[in-house]
Amino acid sequence: MSIVLHGFGLGGGIAIGQAYILDKDLDDVAEFTLEENEIPNELARFEEALRATRKELEYLRSTIPSGAPAELGAFLSLNIMMLSDSQISQAPLDLIKRESCNAEWAIKLQADFLSKQFDEMDDEYLKERKSDVVQVLERIFKNLEGNRFDWEDGGKLERGILVTRDLSPADLVHFKDSNFAGFVTDFGSLTSHTAIVGRNLDIPAVVGITNARNLIYDDELIIIDGIQGVIIVNPDKLVLAEYKKRKKEWQESRQKLRAIRKEETVTKDGVKVELLANIEVPNDVEDAKYNHASGIGLFRSEFLFLRKDNHFATEEQQFEAYLQVVKSMKKLPVTIRTADLGADKNPSWNAIHGESENPALGLTGIRLSLAEQEFFRSQLRAILRASHYGQIKIMFPMISSAWELNQAIHQLDLAKEELREENVPFDENIQVGSMIEVPAAALAIKGILSQVDFISIGTNDLIQYMLAIDRNDEAVNYLYDPLHPGVIKLLTHVIRAANKANVPVSICGEMAGNVKLTRLLLGIGLRKFSMYSSNILNVKNVILKSDVNEISLIVSKILRTENRDRIYELLEDLNDGLNLY
Repeated sequence: MSIVLHGFGLGGGIAIGQAYILDKDLDDVAEFTLEENEIPNELARFEEALRATRKELEYLRSTIPSGAPAELGAFLSLNIMMLSDSQISQAPLDLIKRESCNAEWAIKLQADFLSKQFDEMDDEYLKERKSDVVQVLERIFKNLEGNRFDWEDGGKLERGILVTRDLSPADLVHFKDSNFAGFVTDFGSLTSHTAIVGRNLDIPAVVGITNARNLIYDDELIIIDGIQGVIIVNPDKLVLAEYKKRKKEWQESRQKLRAIRKEETVTKDGVKVELLANIEVPNDVEDAKYNHASGIGLFRSEFLFLRKDNHFATEEQQFEAYLQVVKSMKKLPVTIRTADLGADKNPSWNAIHGESENPALGLTGIRLSLAEQEFFRSQLRAILRASHYGQIKIMFPMISSAWELNQAIHQLDLAKEELREENVPFDENIQVGSMIEVPAAALAIKGILSQVDFISIGTNDLIQYMLAIDRNDEAVNYLYDPLHPGVIKLLTHVIRAANKANVPVSICGEMAGNVKLTRLLLGIGLRKFSMYSSNILNVKNVILKSDVNEISLIVSKILRTENRDRIYELLEDLNDGLNLY
């Protein structure tokens, strides 16, 4: 019987092959009670597995294939660093001694403990970093069990499809050289590190299919549609033939995309569009440059504050990171968003401000920065100092009102005055912008536009707050809909208000990199798109084939429509001829 499963597609086109189920993980651990004389041997087992894991990760880092995304090395370095953290290297040893349990069970207990801590964080981006920690513990577990996965196991299948609980970025180092054509996971989302690396490696994959390992069996024929986020198990002959055709068309289209890398991004009727890159670490700049991004539209500075020792980066360390990016981008603009963090990222903050009963709506983003002014001023000084060496812009996150924005700008003015007194050079005319991700800010956009040089719409959080859902909660994430009539109308309101005020506006959320929405966004007036570098050429291809005047009629119909199904029908008409499947 043929079944269809839905998850989060990472792109990479289409893969067809037999399923290879990898099902041994921390969910399948048995607990054993040890005698006192058995504990020393169990401690030694864990320490040996820890050493083997470090050796394995260091080998993977030293053998990263040429052409792999730049951030892959950074992720592996982060994994190696985690092995030295006491929560991973020491806590399981303490559990073995205290609970008299086997090492496997100690790893599971620690993974559950850390997972709970991450789940309680208020910041969605940081909450998803849970998978990075759990993946490191699972790697230790597999070395402990002696069942480390061998990529060559896939050789028994003709370009097999790996179906597993989760994959780490480290697992993807040699994926493209393996006998696997794609992968499917039970867990994951569009913003996990695995998703980021998978997208950049152009691997056909769908993540976040709950219970995939229980719904798919070994050797079953499956189709991965990484564009639509769909898995088809045991397809019939007609469906299989159709997807073989689509796979060939996708491969041909990828070849054509490389030919447009250096072309100017202009619509058929002469409308110029800017395609910018979102980055998380300085090394991401290389992919942005390769895809001819017109600048960095969003530098998520949070990575500087994700240290395991609870000590944040100093002003000097921040300055060096920003300087690396701006020098690499030369004269192109770099927009740095100030740290979008919650109070739970530092024990001293929690002690002062207390724990929020609803962290996602608590002390986070610009609210935390304004509450911790010394921390905030240090970051502003570092950004200002780097602005002397290139075209840097500052952007504030989680702004909800013009008053809040004014307070942030006041702190920036104080940082400028400090640097002037110290005779430290910086760009006196540095541009200041605001994220628009709180519905109240979007509705009261005129007051914000009067105070900034530019705005950027964070659609991920804006949609989440508008629809009152947690997009990472499997029970309700099906309600996360960028084509909800209310979402489209609010985006149109913000974009058109900014255009009328001659204030540059971009979108830096997932919508910007979704080629199905490119023409819709063009039609409502967007001219700046900021996205993962791997999406730039796909979006450029759609823009080059679009005529703003021609699409305006259908876009007008979409804006007048309240029926969700009708909106999707009109979107298909809007994208007619683009072969987006």
